[in-house]
Amino acid sequence: MQFCTDCGGVLNLFGNNTSELCSSCIQQKKRIEPTSPQPTQKADKPLAKPEIADAILTVKDGKIVLRSKEGWQLWAAPVESENTLESMLKSADLIYKIRSKRKKKS
Repeated sequence: MQFCTDCGGVLNLFGNNTSELCSSCIQQKKRIEPTSPQPTQKADKPLAKPEIADAILTVKDGKIVLRSKEGWQLWAAPVESENTLESMLKSADLIYKIRSKRKKKS
C-alpha cells in the first residue's frame, strides 16, 4: 500500500503508483502554482534614469508637465489623455539627452 507524501491519503491499494501525490493534492498544487511563470520584463533595468528620477511632475493649466531639476520641460500632455509611464519616461529621457547636449555645446 502506498500513501500520498503530502496529505498521507491512500494512493493505491494494489500495485505500484508512479506518483507520490494523490489526485486531489495534484489538483490543489495546480491551482496554487501558475502553469507557466510570467517573465519579468526588464527586471534588472531601472525604469527611469537618475536624471529623470529627480524630475518633478505637476498639473498646471489642464496639462500634466514633467520638468527636470534644471527647469527644462521634458514631457507634457493634457490631463484627459492616457499615457503609459514607460512611454512618458522614454520621451523625457530623449528630451533630457538632447537638452544636455545643447547645453554642453553652448
